[in-house]
Amino acid sequence: MEKAVSEVARLTVANPGTVPEPVRLETMSGSAHPARRLDFTKTLAGFHNPSQKLSVFLLDLYAAAMREEVGRFERCFFSLLEELVAFDAGWTGVATQEDNRPVTHNSFVYHLPENFYREWLTIREHDPLADLTHLVYGQAAVTDIRQDDVDPVFRTWAEKFGLKHLMRTCALDTRFGLIGFLSIYRFDPNRPFSAEEVATIEALIPHLAAAMRINRTMQLFRLGKEVSTETRRAICDAYGVIHRADPGFAETITAAWPGWNGQRLPNVICQHLQSLPETPFLCTTHRIEINPIAGLFVLELRPRSLVDRLGSRELETIQHFANGASYKEVARRMDISPTTVRHHLRSAYKKLGVHNKTQMARLVGGVGARQQTSS
Repeated sequence: MEKAVSEVARLTVANPGTVPEPVRLETMSGSAHPARRLDFTKTLAGFHNPSQKLSVFLLDLYAAAMREEVGRFERCFFSLLEELVAFDAGWTGVATQEDNRPVTHNSFVYHLPENFYREWLTIREHDPLADLTHLVYGQAAVTDIRQDDVDPVFRTWAEKFGLKHLMRTCALDTRFGLIGFLSIYRFDPNRPFSAEEVATIEALIPHLAAAMRINRTMQLFRLGKEVSTETRRAICDAYGVIHRADPGFAETITAAWPGWNGQRLPNVICQHLQSLPETPFLCTTHRIEINPIAGLFVLELRPRSLVDRLGSRELETIQHFANGASYKEVARRMDISPTTVRHHLRSAYKKLGVHNKTQMARLVGGVGARQQTSS
């Protein structure tokens, strides 16, 4: 499994056009839910020991994990973190390890410009925080770019973005083999991270990893209310590595691809994700709807129906016709001739094995609603 992930990482990094860009959190829309701390104001009123701020942070962090969409959760996290540890910019996400260097699978940047990540890729080999040789999970690594032992290439890159003090901490999710990372930066050269601030970040990093897992699980749970009981869902990244999945998703994939060994999706699905992420993936027995969300993909796996035999224009035609439109009205809506409408209908009737409009409407019913839900 680790070899399969490494191979797809090498292939993707070698092709800059397929490297997944971080999500810039400033672009995320929508307002956050009220802070969870408000539910416990009386309890917190008499709580004044040094760990109070961390306690309040965790209350709000886990509430955000449950309530917010992917992306908005990360934005909430950084907003909350600013109350604990002062910083000017940040970067968080998940990665895997390749040749003692991280390969980023999905990430979010906070108060950083669009070219930050692309520029970092060019100097990745010079970044001391990206050298995982001596990585200790849960332990923060801190760099002051003024230190004499800092690689000059890395120093030049950091100065380009105004970064003077950098701190990176990682957590390993052993269930999925993914490394959760958090990097925060300060622009003031005279304000290094204190030992207390380092300890605070080290205390919260496993909670960030756990909250991120909860957030992805809740994303699937919310979707589960909107789809049929036969549908199985998963969240994956552009490499095809699975971050979270419904019970039964793995079993269904294994049944369709008996040689599948877990975590990363079968190669044919990975290739589809990278080349045609806007279209469903069809195999002999199942259909996978692909819905992008904040740099990730939500997959909805369900058994193929007769309707899946139709082309997109055939499906659009019979949906209009099943909803009561006339030949001429369908032709007008689709900007085609009535003769072409009849051709699509004849083809659809044959593929579906139906003989009248009532049978067709019954078979096609709900397809349009499902497509709107997944779009």
